[in-house]
Amino acid sequence: MKLKSKAIIVLAVTLCLLFPLNTLATAQFTDVEGYWAELQISEWLKKGAVTGYPDGTFAPANSITRAEFITLVNKLLGFQEKQQVTFDDVSKNDWFYDEVSKAIAAGYIIGYEDNTLHPGNPIKREEVAAVIFRLLDLEESQDRSAISQFEDAGSISIWAKPGVAKVVDNNLMKGYPDQTFKPLDYITRAEALVTLDNLFWVKHPVLISSV
Repeated sequence: MKLKSKAIIVLAVTLCLLFPLNTLATAQFTDVEGYWAELQISEWLKKGAVTGYPDGTFAPANSITRAEFITLVNKLLGFQEKQQVTFDDVSKNDWFYDEVSKAIAAGYIIGYEDNTLHPGNPIKREEVAAVIFRLLDLEESQDRSAISQFEDAGSISIWAKPGVAKVVDNNLMKGYPDQTFKPLDYITRAEALVTLDNLFWVKHPVLISSV
């Protein structure tokens, strides 16, 4: 069997393990055709990792809550291990309780100083960068050259600068045509998915290099 054929089989088996066969839907959202993130949205829809709204839309430009983002991370990266949830604003009756439990076990969610998570709040771009930074377990450095290109670099929170610098330097997140990063803006559903798609392939390089 040729190397390429073996690689394709490995890819197929891996995806089946991450995403059950009964979720490999072929349906398409009605509002993503021609959208800049159409490819990534369509691919993860087929794998059953993303869902839309009852009206058949994905609403790619809408914001995504912290709980929804955590759920997306867990689905795309396959986190299953759970750990006790101690946040004051997360209860066992919440639909996202198990997802938060997985995020804590995976070590990528910290929460706020008052021991809250604010799961229903939209997540900001700099917060997503911080999460990606933790997920990749990247070493913090004083090099901020990657963010010096942005005209709004000064608006990036001090605690978020190491993460933003690293994810931008590793091409996991990008800025906008007007040379801004918009760190305090809420990340859109499409941006969140594309960022996590980039992260997925960084964490699974064998699936790329073998094909």
